[in-house]
Amino acid sequence: MPASKKPTLRRIAVYLAGALVFVLARPTIELYAVGCGLALAGEALRLWACGHLRKNQAVIQSGPYSHVKNPLYLGTFLILVGGIFAASNFDKGGTSRYLLILFLPFALGVFFFYYLPHKFRVEGGRLRRRFGAEWDAYDQKVPDFIPSPWPRLRAPGRFDPALVAHNSEISTALLVLLGLAILGSKFFLPSW
Repeated sequence: MPASKKPTLRRIAVYLAGALVFVLARPTIELYAVGCGLALAGEALRLWACGHLRKNQAVIQSGPYSHVKNPLYLGTFLILVGGIFAASNFDKGGTSRYLLILFLPFALGVFFFYYLPHKFRVEGGRLRRRFGAEWDAYDQKVPDFIPSPWPRLRAPGRFDPALVAHNSEISTALLVLLGLAILGSKFFLPSW
């Protein structure tokens, strides 16, 4: 098992939070559709990014990496928000409204005040040590999290489907699809 997939306290907490979302979920078709759109857009961005990513071999500047420095984190953010929206409703008597008014702000707080700063610090430092001036130049030109609508760089590089598999994104995509399908099943099996 790769080190990035081994159970950790943080990973277990994420899985438990996901289970809580599924238990509380009582989706409405409108919020489910919005949530699915966000989550699928996030996964599409992650797939696109993984198709360009050659970890520790170069400063990747092609594909989504020419618009935003961290497309994988942006994709994860969209999946997080989309999953919570897909599970929610605005019914005053329903428990799944708490997903939007309590759990979403909490999850976003953890994401923006713990996860992203930690990832930016660790990954930025590692890339700076490994690639030096090349990383510094890229770091100055490309935004961290909010993508530029136009590429900041024109770097060579093409999408390679083999890299998607190499970067273990297929299992993530399947997990996102399974999660959305389980949430969708609540329309047909509302008691669970």
